[in-house]
Amino acid sequence: MNVVLAHDFIRHGGADKVLEHFHAMWPEAPVYTLLAEELPQYKGWDIRSSWLQGKIPPRRYRWPLPLFPGMVDRLSKKIDWDGVELLISSSVSFMKNLKTPEGIPHLCYIYRPAMFAYDREDMFLSGYPPLARPVLRRVTKNFRRWDQANKNNPDLYVSISHYVADMVRKAYGKESKVIYPPVNLDPYQKAAVGVEPGDYYFTALRLEGYKRVDLVVEACSRLGLPLKVAGTGPMLEALRAQAGSTVEILGFVSDQEMFELVAGCRAFVFPPEEDFGIAPVEALAAGRPVVALGKGGTLETVIDGETGVHFPVQKVEAVMEAIRRAEEIAWDSAKIQESAHRFSESAFRKNFLALAQEMVEAC
Repeated sequence: MNVVLAHDFIRHGGADKVLEHFHAMWPEAPVYTLLAEELPQYKGWDIRSSWLQGKIPPRRYRWPLPLFPGMVDRLSKKIDWDGVELLISSSVSFMKNLKTPEGIPHLCYIYRPAMFAYDREDMFLSGYPPLARPVLRRVTKNFRRWDQANKNNPDLYVSISHYVADMVRKAYGKESKVIYPPVNLDPYQKAAVGVEPGDYYFTALRLEGYKRVDLVVEACSRLGLPLKVAGTGPMLEALRAQAGSTVEILGFVSDQEMFELVAGCRAFVFPPEEDFGIAPVEALAAGRPVVALGKGGTLETVIDGETGVHFPVQKVEAVMEAIRRAEEIAWDSAKIQESAHRFSESAFRKNFLALAQEMVEAC
């Protein structure tokens, strides 16, 4: 199958891990992107970046935001489509709007509609100086207009969760299939072999305000329960100041330490509202129950009462009550591990390849 891949920005994040799977499935496919970081895992790839590559640091990818729609429109005309059977865009915002010639299907794997232009515009703008916000608001308005004008370019949207599929329906009036993103379950399964659950609760997140780690820290401090928190970010020192005597803020931990901390915990606590949420699935792979907000992706990955406990709102009291419930349940580690298999890397590749072949054969 002759495939072209397109990805908004190549960096080091969850979406880029999905791109790595696409590339493993179609290693000869060129990868079109607006900006790419030079990272070792992408060595040898046929990455075709925009003219901005080398002119600005890839980590400052948001700076040229007003330029990107026009660049994508022009890229649609510059790609050599000769012999191409399928375009796969891996996208939130820009590459999903690439237009293919007649007869070449476009499959868009969408992580969510661009939050900076839709449901979280105010949060996005709050990160900029007040004087810049009116200008940026015009930029996001122009983006929405362009995004809506191109919403029919993908022949099929594939969402990372039913939660995101609902966003796609609201933003674009389009139905989408759901294929959950690939999660590397093996290291967590192996780390749990022969390991009994410990006495501590555990959470691992980027320590940003909207992740609401403060709720978990406060809940375990009040309950007097041991809690270990892994992660770095702007809330690190504030959380250390907030933590009670039973709470340990670890900061950065290595991959191997992460595997062992997850495998050794009593339960994993996950307070944010995420589009999917990989960390809870990794905990399930280790056979550990998850105490999570009952909204977003965890509503689909964590089964209340069987593989974890949901709390309904982001409030300390709700987290405390969920932890109390988790304390009373006799968890079946084998059953919890089994629940993670549907999110495996092999399941993702099998399901996505079948869908791609179906689209090509239909044209």
